[in-house]
Amino acid sequence: MSIAPIGLLSSPAAPPSRVQRLALLFLIGALPFSDFLQTGVYAFNAAPIMGDIGASPEEYSLVATLYAITAIGMIFNHRWMVERLGWRWFMRGASFLFAAGAILCGTSDTLASFVAGRLVMAMGCSSFFTAGRVLVNAIPPSPARFTGIKFFASGIAWGGVCGPLLASVALSLQDWRLAFVAQVVPAALIAVFGELSLPRMPLPTRTPFDARGLATLAGGSALVLFALQRSAFDFFSEPLPLYAYVLIGMAAVLLAMWFVLRSKLPAIRLHEMSQRRYLAGLAVFGVSYLLLGANNTAVPLLLLKGLNLPLEIVGRYVAVGALGGVAVWILLARLVPRNPGPTRYYLLGFSLLAACGILLGGLSETVDPDSHVVPALVCNGAFVIAVLSTTAFQTFLDLQRDETVFSHANQVKNVLSQFGVAAGMCVATLFMQWRTTVHYGRVGESLVGANLALQDTLRVLTQRYGATFDPETAVRMANASINGMLGQESSFMASLDYFIGVAVVAGLCLLALLAERALRYRRTQRAAPLQRSSPVAARTMR
Repeated sequence: MSIAPIGLLSSPAAPPSRVQRLALLFLIGALPFSDFLQTGVYAFNAAPIMGDIGASPEEYSLVATLYAITAIGMIFNHRWMVERLGWRWFMRGASFLFAAGAILCGTSDTLASFVAGRLVMAMGCSSFFTAGRVLVNAIPPSPARFTGIKFFASGIAWGGVCGPLLASVALSLQDWRLAFVAQVVPAALIAVFGELSLPRMPLPTRTPFDARGLATLAGGSALVLFALQRSAFDFFSEPLPLYAYVLIGMAAVLLAMWFVLRSKLPAIRLHEMSQRRYLAGLAVFGVSYLLLGANNTAVPLLLLKGLNLPLEIVGRYVAVGALGGVAVWILLARLVPRNPGPTRYYLLGFSLLAACGILLGGLSETVDPDSHVVPALVCNGAFVIAVLSTTAFQTFLDLQRDETVFSHANQVKNVLSQFGVAAGMCVATLFMQWRTTVHYGRVGESLVGANLALQDTLRVLTQRYGATFDPETAVRMANASINGMLGQESSFMASLDYFIGVAVVAGLCLLALLAERALRYRRTQRAAPLQRSSPVAARTMR
């Protein structure tokens, strides 16, 4: 069934008013903005939340896993819910759950109530990203549709800025709860924009509810995500159970895909999405989300543990860095309509990632963050938007004729993003643990009793603490200070290793892009004589 974008908003006889058109554009931007906003708030408020609700790091990371599992289930059934409820009722329910979950999180005093709040938020906002991208196609094919894409990408870019910034402001006010309660504002705006722009009638029902596929996917996803979450604590001590969870979980995910492919009325129309362009786009999305999750884990560790900056300042630096995404999107919005070829934008994106890795991989402990760290973070933010936006432009080009298939394609991509980000966080955490241990051992070997610098430092620290404490306590505190400095130095050096690795990965991606471009040029040159000699062949090549 071909898509009929104008019909989503009104009948052809009554075209949408200016208020409806503007409300739809603001809704398209507000949906991804809210999703990225709540992600940033959750990530940067981790320490004060854990202290306030009495949660351990293992329990707090488990909350993120439960959120991701719930999100996968909601994304899987996004189209089914829209068809039964209609766009307006779907948006009413999603915005209400988002606001209710945010309030519940903001008023939580225990781990159980905070978990409940995050799960309610997941039921509301986990499909915001999918809904926003699908609603872009409510605009008829025209330059106005690209305006919708601009609003959507701008929501992503500004959400990445405002999430850590809101968390930082809440920390400066000594109350992390404000950052959650404040999310009622975007939830209310989503509800208002939905009322003004979305139709009352439900869509034609075509997507069945696949309980077997959903249960298998949810179970497999739970095992894989749980293994990724536990790897930060158990990988180097008890890796075998984690390997088993991943193997069984991936087998269950593949079984869920097999159920969908075998179904006569599939809940996700995978057959129609099995196109070369879409599959290649999913591969690039997977790599991009993995790097996104890894960098979002490593950057705060570098600033917090390596450079010993306060969490409030870290949030502000990350927010300023995310402005790089806003800047590069302004550039892309001007260039893409006239020069849609993706290779140049991929080269730009991965060059920015390489620059980020080189800058952060060459830091010293005495560096000025404003002049050395912020430019690197701006490059990282610009990389995210450059690569994700370019991939989004290219991946869905052949799937926009059917609204249901287009929605399903976005659902699959957003389910993949949950795995990609979790895997990236796992990779960065394990790499940092490994390198920190290596550097701790190497630096510790140099701090033997005969080390004169060590003896001088211990003597100075002992004298300083001895002015307040008894001699025995002063010696213990001096040794503890030395161990703390050793841990900070080891963490800092591990961060440098990680970002050097990021630069290497970015360089490999650039080489792969250049090689693909050279092969494509060679194929074009070989096909040129055939096109000149045969009009029929020329039409086929085009």
